[in-house]
Amino acid sequence: MVKFFLDLYQIRPSQLYLDASKIERVKASFNPLNVRNNPPLPVKKSGGEVYFTDGHTRAYLYDQAGISLIPVYWDDDSVDEALYDSYLNWCRKEQVIFINDLAERIVSHQ
Repeated sequence: MVKFFLDLYQIRPSQLYLDASKIERVKASFNPLNVRNNPPLPVKKSGGEVYFTDGHTRAYLYDQAGISLIPVYWDDDSVDEALYDSYLNWCRKEQVIFINDLAERIVSHQ
């Protein structure tokens, strides 16, 4: 895995919601200001678009902290590309283009 830095706003989310309880759990152990030492987030590229395959909560916390240059790596895991393309299309349809678009899409289990 080769870590590099990419502008957060050049990476598309591949999910429509964030979990409020997960945000709170991750906040307890993740410091977005420690950019250089944080583990990188996995990304892939499809049709010219870079997207997250995981790490949406941490990406959201980077955004909330005002950090836009984040550590990432090219995810080598095999994924169902057609499925991820459908996720990206769904996000596009719902106007979830940037990670901060998820700020109004935080759900709780209450």
